[in-house]
Amino acid sequence: MSVMTVTGKVRADSLGLVLPHEHAFIDLRDLVPAPKMISGKVLAQEKVSLTNLGQLHRNPYAVLDNAVLDDEKIMEEELLAFKKAGGKTFVDLTLRDIGRDPQLLARLSRATDINIIAGCGYYIKASHPPDMDDKTVDDITEEILREINVGIDGTNIKAGVIGEIGTSEIIYPNERKALIAAAAAQVESGLGIHIHTDLWATNGYEVVKILTEQGAAREKICINHIDVDLKLNYMKDLLHQGVYIEFDNFGKEFYADRRHHSVLKGLFARDIDRVKAIKALIADGFLSQILVSNDVCLKTCLHRYGGWGYDHMLTNIIPMMEDEGISPEQINILMCDNPAAFLDNPLT
Repeated sequence: MSVMTVTGKVRADSLGLVLPHEHAFIDLRDLVPAPKMISGKVLAQEKVSLTNLGQLHRNPYAVLDNAVLDDEKIMEEELLAFKKAGGKTFVDLTLRDIGRDPQLLARLSRATDINIIAGCGYYIKASHPPDMDDKTVDDITEEILREINVGIDGTNIKAGVIGEIGTSEIIYPNERKALIAAAAAQVESGLGIHIHTDLWATNGYEVVKILTEQGAAREKICINHIDVDLKLNYMKDLLHQGVYIEFDNFGKEFYADRRHHSVLKGLFARDIDRVKAIKALIADGFLSQILVSNDVCLKTCLHRYGGWGYDHMLTNIIPMMEDEGISPEQINILMCDNPAAFLDNPLT
């Protein structure tokens, strides 16, 4: 049993502490709606700084600079903080058209001696290429399998996980097509599938139905972002179907003001509430189906810009879990065993 990293295969049982959903390099600027007011347009062109940090806690995309992570040296420093805290494996789910760069990931992995696993497939409709309407399910399946078996973007660096495949508040036809292709690729490759879902919607039901009807293994499906609006009944419904759910917004405690008409539109749960929800799900017998991560995709999530960094799970959330009565053994399952099982390729 093994996992494909950007520098080659490693044993699944050697992954150690894993962040199963992160971004080292990403560019979301093209997905941010243009502000209509002059003041908003001026703010959008600023650089992230202490003077606009407060505004970014209410609208993280008000400054376009916040929506891009592209500095290799800063990323090296940030990942080394994760390593110093005990981290060993980092899953990068940045996809085509939003900044994926496999060669940068490979360099970063070698510089930090951290396992980095790259994703593949298509993100949400707003990021799709102009020819997406023309692509068939077979075309997309072939692309995904090529990135798994041959290499990403003309390199020999292979993807080790599928996703994060994107769905919006409603699942658009091309998103459905990408889901069906991801399911076909999962059946052939054996890899896990990460699914991005709208932060306040409950379309995980529809996603699981689409994927499983195409033969995808339930134990290789992970529904992401269920921890922004904590709906325990929704989580349990998904877990009863045998899939993973992912608490992946640790460190993000925004109030995204709807008046800004930006990417985010509502209240984010607090970290302590996420931990309490995880404890409740563990008590209900779902320990082995939960993944936890930060989903860092903004400058303000990084230490360099006043955030908690990639090591937030290890430095701050593990002690919080322990304070709430989650045992070290259970934490080890959440952060080591579960991601290893999800990422493990049973066909290799």
